[in-house]
Amino acid sequence: MYPDEVANVVKLIQNCKYDKALPEAEKALSRATKELGGNHPDLVVYLDLLAEIYEAEGQYSRVKKIRRKALKIWMNAFLPKDSYKYFFADLLPFLFERKPLQPRFFSNEVMPLDSDLLIHSGSKRDTFVHPKDPRLCIKIDRLWKEGYRLSPRKRLERILMPWLIDFWSNREEARVYRSTALRVGKAFYEHAPRCFGIAMTNLGPGLVVERICNEDGSFSKPIDVFVKENPDKAGRALELLRELYDFLVSHKLVIYDWANPANFLVRQSKSKGDKIVVVDWKTEGTADKDIPLRDIFPALALKKMTYEYNCLYEKISRLCDFKDNQSA
Repeated sequence: MYPDEVANVVKLIQNCKYDKALPEAEKALSRATKELGGNHPDLVVYLDLLAEIYEAEGQYSRVKKIRRKALKIWMNAFLPKDSYKYFFADLLPFLFERKPLQPRFFSNEVMPLDSDLLIHSGSKRDTFVHPKDPRLCIKIDRLWKEGYRLSPRKRLERILMPWLIDFWSNREEARVYRSTALRVGKAFYEHAPRCFGIAMTNLGPGLVVERICNEDGSFSKPIDVFVKENPDKAGRALELLRELYDFLVSHKLVIYDWANPANFLVRQSKSKGDKIVVVDWKTEGTADKDIPLRDIFPALALKKMTYEYNCLYEKISRLCDFKDNQSA
């Protein structure tokens, strides 16, 4: 990336000099494409600048085309090169040779991650503290380390449900940041961590996002931990949970995995107001264990989310009742 060129274009845009900003942005994009290649996620910075210029000029068809290209670059950045070969190698191991996963883009700077930086390990992703900034974290798909290596049951699932073939958690979350976040606008980040792009690490490409902090600088706690530590604020936690659900419904968003309270952090802020932040958006739209209900049957998707929300609400309510009984 060329920060001076980007800063120059940004300055021209801020001064509404779009006629001068456009050729500079196109020149910067062309130069970056030649040096980085057409699949490098850093190109999205230049594409976003072009989209902003065209949007200011009212050329919305071009804006849509550019953002669609940026979305494709981001989503494909998390897939291995020639991903279909790995799938068939696992599906038919007696016909295809299994090889180590190779990323689609390369970077001069590869961030070293190790177990000392690990802060969370899920079923499909590991999350590490950013080695250069502890306020950020990097999410890495575990498939980069483990490979496909599917069980016979999983192989059958992928044959019957082809949308799972390229399901990678970071890929799905990247789709959210490049589509849903742009559609909703600034309000989206009241309930989601900000994303700072894609970085190459020694464990594979990772999604760089902020770690949720309270206004005093301390890290936010999951809603169940928050209620246990602040029993007097349990009622407020339930109100925040309801606000989150209303926000999702009003913006036609669907998320699953409400069964995991660790996915919902309570960000405390006196100046801006407390909010619940969802730290894992990968299941929005296409869950790895469900058919893509949001796109095919939105009413069913909403019904499923409502059921899971009610389960979490009742769980926190019971936790509140337990605390009240203890204090009594």
